Amino acid sequence: MNMETLNLRGSRIRTKTNVEVEIILLDGTPLAGSVFIGLDERIQELMNDPKPFFPLRLQNSDVLLINKAAVAVCKPLDVTK
Repeated sequence: MNMETLNLRGSRIRTKTNVEVEIILLDGTPLAGSVFIGLDERIQELMNDPKPFFPLRLQNSDVLLINKAAVAVCKPLDVTK
């Protein structure tokens, strides 16, 4: 797990952790990469957050915005989260 500090909404600084996940979209497309969650959060909380999209960093460092409504499965590869 990598920790990064992201600056959210100007001056609000929040430490997030980088968690590896496997995602399967409703059309069957598999994606692998990492998502950012708070140190005290779980993947479930990311998926239940009211924001409709979340960033996914792919293994080649590209970043995709994923529409939560298109996600069938989001499975953390780190069992501690």
